[in-house]
Amino acid sequence: MTENTKQETKFVLSDTVLFDLIVLIFFLLMAIMSFEYNPRARSIPLALGIIGSIMIFLQLLADAIPGLRPRLRFVVQGGILGTEDDAKNKKGAVDAKKASQAPGSEIEKSARYWLQVMRLVLWLVGFVVLLTQVNYLIAVGVFIILITKLEAKETWRKSIILALCIDASFYVLFDLILQAHL
Repeated sequence: MTENTKQETKFVLSDTVLFDLIVLIFFLLMAIMSFEYNPRARSIPLALGIIGSIMIFLQLLADAIPGLRPRLRFVVQGGILGTEDDAKNKKGAVDAKKASQAPGSEIEKSARYWLQVMRLVLWLVGFVVLLTQVNYLIAVGVFIILITKLEAKETWRKSIILALCIDASFYVLFDLILQAHL
């Protein structure tokens, strides 16, 4: 076995891999527990559990076995909370060495990252509070409009159209199909 082959099959255990495992267990439990529901109520959690399990399993492979990343390129992409490693792997990304040469840049990056995480947590807390006070369709609509306008920096028009489409989808799914008047 060559050095390159050993390196490709090396398993990496990190906080990302542990998080992937926790989420995978959650989706598997969702799929398994859905069998306790009646057939009509089972469809959504079972589908979400199966699809989520497959997706997070692929993410787990990409995070745990770096040698598989070239084969799983569709999985390894940066998102809203993408890491510096994701940025290095992206084509056309800014050279990380240049960014790290500025004084205090690591502390600033860390502070910006945690500020972004905190903002998202506050948005979710606000959504949950609003959800307890008004109808779920109003809460979802307001949440989508504010998130897409203020965080994603989209236009008011796009934000409102997206919120209306999501509200209509939720109404059809929950009120009409599942008859679960939330």
